[in-house]
Amino acid sequence: MSIHVAPALTSLCSALILGVLSACATTPGNVADSTQSSSTANSSDIADATPYLALADFAEQLGYMTSLEARVLATSEDEPLSMGALGSALLERNPNNLTGHFALTAFYQHLDAAEATATHSLAFDQRQLAILATGDGSQERPYRVTSRAEAILTLMHDKQVIVGSIYQSKGPTPLQLLLLSRKDAASPVASSYFDLSVLASAVGTGDEGSRENPWEALRILADNDDSAARAAIGTYLAGQRRYEPAIGWLEMASREPNLLAHTLLARIFWYQSGVTDNASQGDSTPAETAQELVTKAIENHVKAIDLGSTESMYTLGRWLLEDTHTSSEDPALSPQKKREQALSLLQQAGALGHAESYIYLASQYQRGARLPKSDDLANRYFAKAADLRNPKAVISYARYIAGSSERESQTRLMPLLRELADADDPEAMVVIGNLYAKGVEVRRSARKALRWYKKAVEQVQSSHHGNAAIVNEVAWTLAVTDQRGLQQPNYAQAIMDEMMSSNKQVQTHPEYLDTWAATYAANGNFPRAIELQKRALYFARTQERNDVIDILQTHLESFEAGANITDDIP
Repeated sequence: MSIHVAPALTSLCSALILGVLSACATTPGNVADSTQSSSTANSSDIADATPYLALADFAEQLGYMTSLEARVLATSEDEPLSMGALGSALLERNPNNLTGHFALTAFYQHLDAAEATATHSLAFDQRQLAILATGDGSQERPYRVTSRAEAILTLMHDKQVIVGSIYQSKGPTPLQLLLLSRKDAASPVASSYFDLSVLASAVGTGDEGSRENPWEALRILADNDDSAARAAIGTYLAGQRRYEPAIGWLEMASREPNLLAHTLLARIFWYQSGVTDNASQGDSTPAETAQELVTKAIENHVKAIDLGSTESMYTLGRWLLEDTHTSSEDPALSPQKKREQALSLLQQAGALGHAESYIYLASQYQRGARLPKSDDLANRYFAKAADLRNPKAVISYARYIAGSSERESQTRLMPLLRELADADDPEAMVVIGNLYAKGVEVRRSARKALRWYKKAVEQVQSSHHGNAAIVNEVAWTLAVTDQRGLQQPNYAQAIMDEMMSSNKQVQTHPEYLDTWAATYAANGNFPRAIELQKRALYFARTQERNDVIDILQTHLESFEAGANITDDIP
């Protein structure tokens, strides 16, 4: 299956790769057994796989069954006659096996054996209904299955194409399978979760300490061509910075469609390209050059894009737009051509639900750095991102609209913000306060603005983790605003006093110290304001924060002159 990512992406990537970057055994059961399997398949068998999981040699059987199921998934369409032996072998060990009934349905359909086909088709449907009744496929309520093949068939039966898979361990679910799928090339990739913890428990039955440890089960699965298990092991090794063995496992995982493996491979190769010293690997094998590693990163991103990865579309699109080092006489590598391909990738990722791509495009058009400055296009892409109901996108758009009285929202911005506020998002509350304070999208009201600001602070103060940036923004606004109805210097000082005294992590933060000083200046306590501002300057210089030293010095001079700060609402 392939996705058309851009009119000339293939040629462009070929040019990048070949041009500039090159310079810069088990035996199945008897088919006859299938008749007995079909006659004994009933609703009780479909509902219970306990006898299979309780086998004394379950660890050995798991590898055997996994191998058989992999062969069924790989050859069911091309070799229907082989499905008889494979299906019989699966049902012999587990009459409840969904893959076995799938295989025998295909086998008897090929033989035009209507009665046997109907028997196994019914058994397949019953088992699948039993699976669907165990959850909803979310991470919180995953479907319960006994194999990755069962999970794949559950989605394939719903006309989904599998494009990625990986095992995970999530809290109360020791062995969870994430499957990525899509209906067609125009559809976004969807996530479905399955609980296979029974495998970890069954493999570890003889060892009390390993019943909830998935690694033995993962090893068995990986040894039997399970792409999700290999991806999980590769991901774990990458997290340990053991990149070479991680690459080996991920490359094995990518032998079947697995965008997760390709995406992580791309990240590893891209990281290695930035740290390689072109030294020998110590075994007479020359180390790969940075250019060769970038080539591999691009190849894997393209493969992930072909499977529908919006993350790879976004990453490669940004690289094409931001790369200033690649040059060639090849027209496919011209800045204009690269910009066209970058836009195509980012627009496609956004259309498939990747809000970050739209936000990135909006910010580029807003700044006019890598794309021509266009307030109209910035507005349009911010609105597209917000319409995806991405919290970051909604808030970014609201701040953008509030930044100029000439801008008008191209979507229903306030309802989107209120949805976030109703879900206790304090930044959404602050932004709503800003809109009321400035009279943007709503009628101007200092009273309502104050109510939203204070609600945001209350939400933060009641949170275990807190959010210092929210308190800082509200305190700054209420201390330095020139709007009489919004001036609340006593409240601003009180919330900063509480935060700065109770949160050690922010006590050396120059911006927060600056706000704290401004609240004292707003209340007329200039000696305390000067003391705090000098502290802010000390930490800014110690931390080499050259981006803020000048403004902090200006504020200090104002306090020393007996003047407080005034500033616009963000």
